[in-house]
Amino acid sequence: AGKPVIFTATVATRPEVTLGEYKGLEVESKPVEVTEEEILAELKKEQEKNATMKTVDDRAVEDGDIIELAFEGFVDGVPFEGGKSDNYPLTIGSHSFIPGFEEQLIGAAIGEEKNVNVTFPEEYHAKELAGKPAVFKCTVHTIKVKELPELDDDFAKDVSEFDTLEEYKKEIKDNIEKRKADA
Repeated sequence: AGKPVIFTATVATRPEVTLGEYKGLEVESKPVEVTEEEILAELKKEQEKNATMKTVDDRAVEDGDIIELAFEGFVDGVPFEGGKSDNYPLTIGSHSFIPGFEEQLIGAAIGEEKNVNVTFPEEYHAKELAGKPAVFKCTVHTIKVKELPELDDDFAKDVSEFDTLEEYKKEIKDNIEKRKADA
């Protein structure tokens, strides 16, 4: 009591910065190029987004078709768990099923029962089925095809604020250039 208080504090201070010569520096900018393929790729994406599905009933299954399929799978003549569906959507050629399955459905008619013979891959997630041959009894209920809109002025009017396809393509090109320049 009665004596002066002495304390020590440690604080951060801003460093002194000495700038070097920065005036007159030139940065080389690379020209941004947009290819016709890049523009067409963007148009293709927009086409896919605006595709419609058309039901086909006058022909058999073809590669690329989207079908609704009923199937039941059997190993050694016995149905197995998870091997049955009454209305499974499948795109032929998507390779989302066991290898060889989709290809065997090509040529199947609506309502026709078709046996599909496959062998489960050795690394199949269900160990009890891995490497085993199986038969799937399949019936195609529906066949649909994806119809892409024509790339024309009407398409441009439907998907953008532009009246012509050329105006829309220019906008796509400008957007790609901007993305590349900002990257």
